[in-house]
Amino acid sequence: MTGPTRSKQALLATAVAMAAICSAASQARASYVQTNLVSDIAGLAIINDPNLVNPWGVSHSATSPFWVSDQRTNVSTLYTVTGAGVTRNSLVVTIPVTSGGPQGPTGQVSNIGGPNFLVNGSPASFIFTNLNGTLSAWNRSLGSSAQIVKPSDGDIYTGLAINNSRTMLYSATSDGIDVLDGSFAHKDLGPTAFQSPFPGLVPFNVQNINGEIYVTYALPGRAAQIAATEGKGGIAVFDENGNLLRTLINGSKLASPWGIALAPAGFGQFANDLLVGNFSFVASEINAFNPSTGTFLGTIPVDDGGNGAGGLWALTFGNGGNGGDPNTLYFSDGIAGETHGLFAAVASVPEPSSLALIAAALGVGFVARRRARPGS
Repeated sequence: MTGPTRSKQALLATAVAMAAICSAASQARASYVQTNLVSDIAGLAIINDPNLVNPWGVSHSATSPFWVSDQRTNVSTLYTVTGAGVTRNSLVVTIPVTSGGPQGPTGQVSNIGGPNFLVNGSPASFIFTNLNGTLSAWNRSLGSSAQIVKPSDGDIYTGLAINNSRTMLYSATSDGIDVLDGSFAHKDLGPTAFQSPFPGLVPFNVQNINGEIYVTYALPGRAAQIAATEGKGGIAVFDENGNLLRTLINGSKLASPWGIALAPAGFGQFANDLLVGNFSFVASEINAFNPSTGTFLGTIPVDDGGNGAGGLWALTFGNGGNGGDPNTLYFSDGIAGETHGLFAAVASVPEPSSLALIAAALGVGFVARRRARPGS
């Protein structure tokens, strides 16, 4: 074998090895870019909104803007996100305050198009749970204030979901999942409904994904939830009547999980995977899991802009209308220990192919060789 041929083959082998290493690194981490859309901290995001403090739940209808629950300011703010950018809606909905205990909206759902859950004589458009144990609802007839539709019975509500037919609401509390019928009355599904498969953990959030009810679990109490390390959390999947379908994730990378969403096919490396956000201040990140087996697949880090981690809350994908791109992930985050807020977008960035890496490596190699032997 001649010298140049041997050198060329050695270079090719090196390039293939480099490409394999790059490919393995690519598979080990996601390639995503975060864009900060809204924050109460001036200069941190595209637009500034002082109302966006510790944003929890996020929802939208098929065409509406994003509705965000701002727990610290007791309002829900609206943001239109399209290809033209992000704008703040003039409508700010006040969430009613009651005496005593913690306050502020947490989970929320859209009920647009549903015939039930009447408020002021018409179906509610958006429904909110509150740390004070009340449920509030809003439609256009109420102007800029929501109305309490269920008084507090002592529970602290931390999450909310609605079934596909819009006949039942599911509220996450430390005592279990409260189920309400279309009139906001408690619905008894039996003593075994929504029984936790995780001893020592309590429901933290609840989400409807393709007609199945996902419940995230965390340690009881805010102090423990803030300080939770990886492995302190679980996710179980139930049917609409509270029958356990599967225990999906027990521990793993979970640390007080709250936000949860199923990625679409256009979400890059984690397409069609289950994305789960950790609320815990010490492990604030978005992790991807196999939606069937619960196997951990990788992590999308969250950039708090140097302000310190806080409560990472909702994860949701856009609606293709005024509520963002359907292949982009949107999240709400109570950064700086829940004293400030961030609403941001995460989009996938294509990775270079192994073939391109090999070609680039070969090109650089031949240029280097020819420079070393100028007379060749």
